[in-house]
This record gives sequence, structure tokens and C-alpha cells, in this order.
Amino acid sequence: MDILSKDNCYLLPKEVIIPNFRHSKSQIVHIGIGGFHRSHQAYAISRLLEIDPVNSANWKITGVGLMPNDKSLVHNFRQQQGIYCLRTVAADQSEEVRVIDAIAEMLHAEEDAEAIIDRIADQQTKVISFTITEGGYMVDFEKQEFKIHDDRIQQDLRHKENPQTVFGFLAKGLRRRCDQNGPAIILLSCDNILGNGNILKLAVLSFLQEYDPELKDWANQNIEFPNSMVDRITPVPNAIDRELFYQQYGLNDNCLVVAEDYFQWIIEKHVGDPNFPALQKIGVEFVADVSAYEAMKLGILNAGHTLVGLLGDYYGYETIHTAVNDPVIVSLFNRFVKLEVIPQLAYLPNVDYETYFEQVKTRFSNAMINDSTARIISGSSDKFPKFVLPIILKQLKRKEPALEYSAIIVAAWWAYLNKEKHKNNMANVQDQLKSIWIDMFADESFSIDHFIGYKPVFGNLKEVPKFYQLYKNAIISFQKGDFFTYYKTL
Repeated sequence: MDILSKDNCYLLPKEVIIPNFRHSKSQIVHIGIGGFHRSHQAYAISRLLEIDPVNSANWKITGVGLMPNDKSLVHNFRQQQGIYCLRTVAADQSEEVRVIDAIAEMLHAEEDAEAIIDRIADQQTKVISFTITEGGYMVDFEKQEFKIHDDRIQQDLRHKENPQTVFGFLAKGLRRRCDQNGPAIILLSCDNILGNGNILKLAVLSFLQEYDPELKDWANQNIEFPNSMVDRITPVPNAIDRELFYQQYGLNDNCLVVAEDYFQWIIEKHVGDPNFPALQKIGVEFVADVSAYEAMKLGILNAGHTLVGLLGDYYGYETIHTAVNDPVIVSLFNRFVKLEVIPQLAYLPNVDYETYFEQVKTRFSNAMINDSTARIISGSSDKFPKFVLPIILKQLKRKEPALEYSAIIVAAWWAYLNKEKHKNNMANVQDQLKSIWIDMFADESFSIDHFIGYKPVFGNLKEVPKFYQLYKNAIISFQKGDFFTYYKTL
């Protein structure tokens, strides 16, 4: 089977967009080389290189994988001579396929540790960006504290020469950069977290305080941590997509990414920084304050995804596009967004929240993406404090808080975990708190109170009588298998 490469990609039909391959320097190190990075940030750099090849020639990426399962991707990427295809599909089933040539090299921590540290220290590196998921920042979001006592973090503090975590690699590379009188650098989070730059700064500086206080002082003076908001629905790449690509084009792409056609990136920076790519040329927005955009996206899209995913699972739907077409689910989605999310969003000039919401529903209904409810539910203990909890907390500050539909989301998560516990002791649950949930859900009646009382995820919601009662009422309807009757009373 022929494998896609620079040597044979010209065999692809003319409708496939193929760049003019140029040797360029890497000025970006990106940590976390999953599908989202390759459909979003790498896509953006690829477009920039395409439309402005002269001025943007040095803005390629060094991709870094730290996780064991990144190893096969690095191998496949090298085998394909550093290219892959991005297939974007719209809700009307139209699509575009383009070859991406934005990643100059990929490195893996297990094999290329010294090279990774060298790239961080390299004076040519101007930006280090991240898609390491919410859990990767090792922050207790309720307390706004870095988890300095985590075993992995302590391991890196004790064994500085053999880093294992993102913070250990960063610290060692930044130490070398500092010792070599290297220039200032930008650290850019591209994860779905409110104030992601602030969170990254908290994590990095907290780690450096224990690792090397002098290096922390250098970091305070020489590192910029801009906030950003990113958006493009990108399911986990799978064998079916790769097989379809082969059937269509006769080449096997083991790094293929499939995503929706929608793309958004908003960054809290000034336009024209010579140490940052001129992404405004491909539609990236540079703003003074990204927080209102973040709240819009995390509340309407991400919290909405959580609602559709959990209720979709309850009703037996395996995909988001089928779940969002269920009349009960879409009705609850409408009410949640219009009654609980939009009323507490700040005014944004030139943004109509109702129009944005309709666009989100269209995106969710995109059957070509084939996004699974299981993917959306995975990692809920990381996602909930960032996506759903802020909506509840803002509502609680209102004179007459609207909480009915947020409470249903929490109850639906309880129902999901309870079902999975009874089915196979949560064998299929993907969540960093899985062991805690297994113990907690051993007794169904016990779990109802202790679940909502778990403060690292839910804060003090158990002590809010109105929310607690709404949550419990919804759970009773799930237990009876009569949620539809409960829904009709709302």
C-alpha cells in the first residue's frame, strides 16, 4: 500500500490543495501533537505559509509528543516526509482536502529528549504553544493552585536531568535558554480553558519556584503568556476515515485528520509583533481582551456539547449529530443556552449570540464529522469545572438564578456514571477521577449526595438548596426511566 509522502502527493487529484514545499526554519515548538493541533494551529500556519511565503517563511513548527501513544504518530509522520492531509467537511457535506506542510519535524520525549530541550533553548524559537488538555496543566481549578505535590511533578523536581512532564522539559529548556542569554519567548496555550494563558503562567511559575527560583525570576521578565480562544470540532482520527481516504485517492495517510470546516482563533495580543506569526492575514483575530469570547464559546459550544453528549448517551445515541436532532435534546439545548448561558454573557460588539448559537447547532448536526457522544463525555471531570460550573456560579449571582438545565447536565452525568458502574464497573469510562467514581458509585443512594458534594469538581453546589433539589429531582426521573415526563414539567 502506497503511503502519502512529498514524493507521491502530486498523484492526488487536482481538487486536493497541495502547497509548494519549501525548506523553512522552525520558530514554534508545539507540545501536544494530537488531531486538534494538526487541524487548527498547524492548519493556520500552513495557510499563512501559502498566502505569504516570503514574509512567513520561518514560521514552521517543531511538534513534540510527550505521551506514549504519540510515538506511533511521530513514526508515521516521519515516514510521510513531514506531511499529512486535512479533510474538512461542512454540514451540507461539501468538503476540502489539503496537504499540510507546516510541521518541520516531530519529536518524541522517549527518543528525542535532548533535542526537545535544545529546541526550547534555541534562540530561533520564538513561540512555545500547547494543546495538553485541561488535566495537563496540573492545576486545581477550584483553588487556583498548581498541584505541586503530584507524584509526577515531584519526580521531575527530584530528577531534573530526566524530565517526564511538560513542566520538567520546559524548565530544563528554559534554564539552558537563560544560561545562553537567549531572547524572550511567548508561551501560548491553545486549550479550552478560561484564561488559558493565566492558567499556563500559574502552572509554569509555580513549578519554577520549586525547581529554580532564579529561573522563575528570569521567566517573569522574559516570558509572555497571552490568553487565546480556539475552536474547530475535530474528532479523534480513526481507521474508517483513513480507509475512506485510501479508497478515494489510492494513498494511505496514517496521519490524516478530519475536522469541520469552521475555524476560529482569537488571541490576546497586538497585531504586528515580529516575534509572532502574522496570523491576522488568514483570519485570526487579535484583541485586547479575549475573556468575553471565551465565555461565549465555552458556555454555548463546550457546555452545550456536554449536555448533548450526556443526554445523547442516555437516549442511546452514539453520535452528536444524531443526538442533537432528537426533539427533547434539542429543546433542552435551546432552553439551556437561551435561559442560562446567554443572559450572563458580556456584550460583544459585532457578535449576535443567538446567531452564534444557531451556527453551533448546525455544526453539531454535521454528520460527516461523525463525532461520538463517548468522546464528548470523556474527561468530564476536567471539563465540567471549565465549561458548566462557571455558568452556574454566574447564575447564582443573579437575583433570580436560572438553574434547571444546568442541574439536568449534572444529573445526566451522574446517570451516565451510575449506568457504567452497573454495566461493567466503569471499564469504558475515560476520566482522570475514574477510581474515585468507582468507589463512590458502589452504593447508588450514597453516590447521589457524595457526587454533587465532591468539591474539586462541583465546589459548594451541594450547599445551594435550589440547585441541589433540581439536581435530585432530575436524578429521580432518570432512575425511574421517566425523564420525558420530568422534561414536560419544566
